[in-house]
Amino acid sequence: AEERKQWYQRRVRGKNLQHWEQKGPTQEPRYGQMNQNADVNVAANALGKISLLDNQPEQTVTESDFMKTAAAGHRGVRDNLEARLRNLQYVRTVWSKGDLKQALEVAISLDDQGITVDILQVIQSRPAIWDLHICTIVLPALRTLFHSKHENHLFVACSTLKHIIKSFGQLIKDNLNAPPVGNIDITREERYKKCHLCHQQIANISREITRHSGAQGKLGSAIREIIKLSENFY
Repeated sequence: AEERKQWYQRRVRGKNLQHWEQKGPTQEPRYGQMNQNADVNVAANALGKISLLDNQPEQTVTESDFMKTAAAGHRGVRDNLEARLRNLQYVRTVWSKGDLKQALEVAISLDDQGITVDILQVIQSRPAIWDLHICTIVLPALRTLFHSKHENHLFVACSTLKHIIKSFGQLIKDNLNAPPVGNIDITREERYKKCHLCHQQIANISREITRHSGAQGKLGSAIREIIKLSENFY
C-alpha cells in the first residue's frame, strides 16, 4: 500500500511538471492588480444586481406622439397668425377708404398689441399723415405698450412717443400757454382740448416709464432718452 501511495504521488508530480512545462509558470499578480480585479468584479456584480432590481422599461417617444405634440403647438401658432392676418386685412380695408383715424381706432380696439405695433411702425414711416387727433388716438395705446413684456413692443412705444414729443411738443406747450379766451373759436378750442389731452397722456406715460429707467442696453438708453425729453417737455 505504501509503495502504491508513493507511485501515485510521483505520477501526480509528473503531470504537474508536464503542465508547467507546457503552459509556463503562473505569473504572480502585481501589487494592487488582484484588488483591482476584485473591485471590478464586485462593481460588475453590483451593477448587474441593480439592473435586475431597478431595470424599468424606458419611456420612448414614438414618431406618432412627436408629430401630435408638434402639430398641437403648430395649430396654436397658426390660429394666432391667421387671426392677426384677418384683423390686419380688416384694418387695411378701412384705411383704404381714406379714413386713417378710424383705421387706427379699429386697430387699437382689437386689443392685440402685435397689430398695434405693426400699425405704429407703418405710420412712423409716414410723418406727413400725423396730426394732433392721431396723437390722441395713439398715446393711450402707447401707455399700454409700455407695460408689455416684449422688448420689441417697448422699442416701438419709445420711438413713437419720441416722434410725438419732437413733432408736436412745442405746439402742445404753446397752446397750453395761450388758452382760448373771448370770442368763440371752435377750431382753436378743439386744438386746445387735443393739446391738453396729449399733455396729460404724455405726463402719465412719463411717470410710469421711470420704472424702466434702470434697463440695460439699447432699450435702457431709449427709455432714458424719452424720460429726458419728457422733462424738457414740461
